[in-house]
Amino acid sequence: MSLNRTLLGKKYEGTSYKVEFEATKKYALSYNDDNPAFVDEKRPGGVIAPPLFGVVFGAPAMVNAMFDSDLDVNVAMLVHGEQDMSFLKPVRPGDEITTIAEIGGMEDKGSGELLTIGTTSVNQKNEKVLVSKYGLFIRVGGSGKKTEKPPEPARGEIIFSRKMHVKVDQSHIYAEASGDHNPIHIDDNFAKSVGLPGIILQGLCTMAFASKAVIDEHLKKDPLKLKRLRVRFSKPVLPNDDLTTAGWIVEKKGSIVVLGLETSNQSGTVVIKDGIAEVSA
Repeated sequence: MSLNRTLLGKKYEGTSYKVEFEATKKYALSYNDDNPAFVDEKRPGGVIAPPLFGVVFGAPAMVNAMFDSDLDVNVAMLVHGEQDMSFLKPVRPGDEITTIAEIGGMEDKGSGELLTIGTTSVNQKNEKVLVSKYGLFIRVGGSGKKTEKPPEPARGEIIFSRKMHVKVDQSHIYAEASGDHNPIHIDDNFAKSVGLPGIILQGLCTMAFASKAVIDEHLKKDPLKLKRLRVRFSKPVLPNDDLTTAGWIVEKKGSIVVLGLETSNQSGTVVIKDGIAEVSA
């Protein structure tokens, strides 16, 4: 069954979220980030939420769209394939965030369909703080025709690299902080029942690891300089994996530097590919 294309462009009722320090700190620590900008409430100027905290206040709106009964999504065959987030203003404890979701795209990928759900989040001043695109691949419903893969982008000279360890219980910790309790991340038996080797890490947690690499290694721990992060999840990450995120310069656009990113595990398997980070120069 294919996606219902009459719903392209449909918008959904907004969801509201009150940002609290304990929640933003818990989220930072769920991917092992102790940046003072996120966890030290006494620092001059106060704290901000980690950039990827946007998945916490944005996910309920996205889920509302994904579970629209008229959309005909086979959730059992759905995997999170891509994520693109633009960070427009910092989010701080005390903010009231409203998020609206929209069906942004449906694309035949041969072996399935790619559903894109966009979300836009504003604060209590009606200022846009985050625009996200969730790329959800449904492994059924495609035409069966093979689609040509675009050529791999050229990889430049590596200018930074960061290795980080995935804890044995990382997916459980991240589930509690993010609200992502999908059983493939917390139930070993269930994960194996759907063909996985066991529990796998949430893709968005892997993305958070990549954001930490960019902020710590390239931006000297200044999260306000990260303006956009886009990734494609190419392989699952397992507990006890060691992840290395490397970055290189793709181009410079005025005051913005575009970085290419790739994350691989200890075996050299690429788990995030086609990554892009846009940062302030």
